[in-house]
Amino acid sequence: MKKLIYNLILPLGFLAIFMWSVIGVSQNRSFYDKQYQNNGTAEHIGIRHQDLMSVTDNLLSYMVKQRPDLEMQYGVKGEIREIFDEREKLHMIDVLNLYMGVIYVASAITLAIAAGLFYVIKKDGWHTARSILNKKYLGAAVGLGIFCLVFGILIVTNFQWFWTHFHYVFFTNDLWMLDPRVSIMINMFPLNFFYAMVTQILVVFVIGCGAVKLMFMDFHREPKATGRMPKGMI
Repeated sequence: MKKLIYNLILPLGFLAIFMWSVIGVSQNRSFYDKQYQNNGTAEHIGIRHQDLMSVTDNLLSYMVKQRPDLEMQYGVKGEIREIFDEREKLHMIDVLNLYMGVIYVASAITLAIAAGLFYVIKKDGWHTARSILNKKYLGAAVGLGIFCLVFGILIVTNFQWFWTHFHYVFFTNDLWMLDPRVSIMINMFPLNFFYAMVTQILVVFVIGCGAVKLMFMDFHREPKATGRMPKGMI
């Protein structure tokens, strides 16, 4: 039982870090603000930047169930209109269900890891448990490196293929296929927006995995004996 827990903590930990990276980046308002400015999104849509950020605030609230719907009206190209049409709203129901699934799974894995850590630390003590996990990190990191390498190659070489097939895998309908001539949503979030988001998620993920390594490292090792008496001692 204990050996199984030791073997599962790091792989599950990496999975949890990846999921929390997705959640953290996708809820980072500053990220949206920066991307809108880089892409000239407000000017392209014909909406004031502050109104675009208000739309984004409402959307992010909806994604964590702090808002019941996406009904909202703002000025676009000189006239007040509903921001999202029915097709966009239906698609966002699918996105919400997927997003909440990620939150629930990430939370469950995190609780399982916490319980596992509590168990092995209680059995072996913190220093022993940390030493064992530090030794196992290298093996787990090989799998992590392969994942990042494959993921990175897909993103750099053909992100459009990756993003299209992501939708085929996780959505059972074609509501995500939006017309940029009429859809505000697709103009808010073009392909290069998601390229930047996925890249940022990977960066946060790698940093998080590095932090785990630091947590398990022992920085207070006793110095090796030299056979000499320290100065000032007899």
